[in-house]
Amino acid sequence: MEYGEPVEAGEYRGTFKAVGDQEHAEIIRLYVEGYGMAKIANELDRGSRTIHRHILEHDQAVARSKFCPACRRVHSEYEGRRAERI
Repeated sequence: MEYGEPVEAGEYRGTFKAVGDQEHAEIIRLYVEGYGMAKIANELDRGSRTIHRHILEHDQAVARSKFCPACRRVHSEYEGRRAERI
């Protein structure tokens, strides 16, 4: 059994729901696989600005630390890769 940081779940904060680690990793996976931001937003029922922000945050984390903490917590294959389309 591996121990590490607990996975952050999306939680409701008043009028909106925060994006959790699993959903963040899903955003990155879909983007890398070629989905556009509008299509990802539609699939996940999120705004396109939210999708764009998570892609930018992912890329900044990878550039800074060589991995994305959210992706690492859910063992995503993209934890150490920038979100670039195939």
